[in-house]
Amino acid sequence: MKKLLSLSILCLLASGCTQTYVAKLSPQSHFDYPNSNVYPQGHVEGQASKTSFFVPPDKPSSLEYEAVTKAIEKSPGADLLVNSLHFMDITQFLVLPIYTVTYRVEGTAAKMKVGTQVLK
Repeated sequence: MKKLLSLSILCLLASGCTQTYVAKLSPQSHFDYPNSNVYPQGHVEGQASKTSFFVPPDKPSSLEYEAVTKAIEKSPGADLLVNSLHFMDITQFLVLPIYTVTYRVEGTAAKMKVGTQVLK
C-alpha cells in the first residue's frame, strides 16, 4: 500500500503539460548583402531551452539567437537560415512551479557569396 501511495505521489509531482506556439515565420535569419548569391545547403534544426521557477522565462530572444546559431552550425559553411519556422514550447509541471521554455528553429541553411556585378 505504501508503494502504491508513493508511486501515485511521484506521478502527480512529475506530471505536467506542454503548450507549443508558432513564434514566427522568418524569411531569413541574418542580413544578406545586396548583390549576393544565396545557395541553399539543406534542412537543419536547432533548439535551446531554459528552466525557471515560479514564472516562465521572459527573454525568448536569447533562446532564439542560441537556437538559430545551433541550427546554422549543423551545416558546415552556412551563413544564414532561410524560410525558417520558429516554435516555442512551454512545459509546466502541475504541482511544482517549474517552467521550461524550449525554442525550436527549423529551416534551410544557406551560404551567402557576395556577387561581383556592378550595381547601378
